[in-house]
Amino acid sequence: GEVYCSRPVRWVNYNIPGCDYMKETKTEAISSAILCILSGLVLCIFNVSILTTITRVIGCIFLVIAILFLYTYFKKRNSTTLTTLVLGIFLLSVGLYMSFEPRKFISIVPMLVGILLIINSLSHFQKVLLLKDNGFEQWKVNLMGAIFILVVGIVLLMKPIQSLDFIFSLTGSFLVLNGILIFLDQYFIQKTNL
Repeated sequence: GEVYCSRPVRWVNYNIPGCDYMKETKTEAISSAILCILSGLVLCIFNVSILTTITRVIGCIFLVIAILFLYTYFKKRNSTTLTTLVLGIFLLSVGLYMSFEPRKFISIVPMLVGILLIINSLSHFQKVLLLKDNGFEQWKVNLMGAIFILVVGIVLLMKPIQSLDFIFSLTGSFLVLNGILIFLDQYFIQKTNL
C-alpha cells in the first residue's frame, strides 16, 4: 500500500513496509560504489604484465578448487547433486583458460566492465527519476552523469582501442568515476529525505 516516508505531503508507493526499500537500496549502492572504486584502482595501478601474473595465480587456484570438487563428486561420492559436478567443470574450464591464456582472458575485462557500466547507468537513470519526482532541482546534473556512464559503457563494450595498458587505465578511471557518481547519487537522494 501507500507509505508516508518522512517527507511532508509526499506519499511514496513502494509496495513494501516503511522505508526499507531505500535502506536496502542505499546498502547495495554503497557496496557497489566501494567495489567499483577498488576495482578501478587495481586496474589503474597494475599494468597488464602484473595483471597477467595475477590472472595465472587465480587460474591455478580455480584449478585446485575444481579438482577438489570433482574428487569429492567422483571419488568420495559425498555429493550426489549436479551442482558440485557443474561447478567443478566450470571452475576447471575457467581455471585452464586463465592459466594458459591469461592475456586473452584479461582482454575481455574491459568488455565486461562496459556491460557492467551500461547496466549501472540504468540504475542511475532510475535514481534521476527519484530525484526529479521528489523535487531535487539539480536532477539534470545527475542525468548527464548517467548518460556519460552509458556512453562510456558502450565505448568499452565496442573496445575500439587496441592498447591493453591504456584501455585498462581508462577502464579503471571510469570505474572509479562510476563509484564516485554512485556515492553522489546516494548523497542527493538522502537530501530529498525519502
